[in-house]
Amino acid sequence: MGSSTAHSRWRTGHRVGSLLLLIAALAGCGMIPPEPETETARSVFTLYNIVLAMGAAVFVGVEGFILYAIFRYRRRDDRLPDQLHGNNLVEIIWTAIPTIIVLILFAASAITLGEVEARVDEPGQTIEVTGFQWQWEFRYLDDDEDDENDHTVVGSPASPPAMVVPVGEPIRLELTSTDVVHSFYVPNFLIKRDMFPAGTEGGGNQLEFTIDEPGTYSGQCAEFCGDLHARMTFTVEALPRTEFDEWLESAKAGETPAPSRDAAGTVLEISADEIAFDTRELSAPADQPFQIHFTNLEGVVHNVSIYDANDAEILIGEPITGPDAEITYDVPALPPGEYTFICDYHPVADMTGTLTVQ
Repeated sequence: MGSSTAHSRWRTGHRVGSLLLLIAALAGCGMIPPEPETETARSVFTLYNIVLAMGAAVFVGVEGFILYAIFRYRRRDDRLPDQLHGNNLVEIIWTAIPTIIVLILFAASAITLGEVEARVDEPGQTIEVTGFQWQWEFRYLDDDEDDENDHTVVGSPASPPAMVVPVGEPIRLELTSTDVVHSFYVPNFLIKRDMFPAGTEGGGNQLEFTIDEPGTYSGQCAEFCGDLHARMTFTVEALPRTEFDEWLESAKAGETPAPSRDAAGTVLEISADEIAFDTRELSAPADQPFQIHFTNLEGVVHNVSIYDANDAEILIGEPITGPDAEITYDVPALPPGEYTFICDYHPVADMTGTLTVQ
């Protein structure tokens, strides 16, 4: 009976131990950070390893002493063990060890923070990054003061943007938000930086980094910011300087021209305010081109796009940012039927409607 009980206990302990090992392995996989791809990311990664090593040493030491005490001083009879009332040497040791650990972590953290917050006088490229519900705007700033020469990339939840940067040069990001708190985060950079609305405390945040090797890295908003937070993504594409210059020059020269199609006299009016269209029903004549005059009354980016019943693109409207910004879209002749008009940047119920062509 005793042997059977012992065997049962061993099997139970084996199963529990295996389960704990599996949980620890899975947790460890989730804790491993991605490969660092910038100079500051490598500094953060080194600090992470220092903290992990010291945490592991503390865990092993504490658990080791606990297990030693369990087996060394387990109860064998009813006699009381020797009663000790303090040990100066032990108390000094267990006070000194945490103090030394904290001092080492403080020094390592201060050094890493200094590297992360370091700024160069002349970055290779400065990009103004604006977060809004629920996408990104990247504006490439020139040395001159003429904003018209700056190239701007605006993404939508259906089409996230790419931030193209040169490798081997410091990149400075000027971070701000137009509505709520967002957070710029690229896992391979190992740094998250919050973005606050302009004019509020913390507004005008900055982030500076240098990517050593060409590549493409995924990014996202790391601060819950509303319904489509999960779709607030982007990519960072690092190119050699010559390729970056060619891309930027081509991007500036290839701005979308104003529509040139001849439109009929029908003009549909629609406006947006407080993340909502003023109407969710539009109608237009069949087999005739028409126009949509769109007014954006608020200081966030909106557009008007049209899709057919199969979600095929009919019109992808150019985005505009208010307040009181206006644009006129030329729409080609459409066959009779029902279409969907929507803001690609805020595809929520209040910015989706039905266009009836008859």
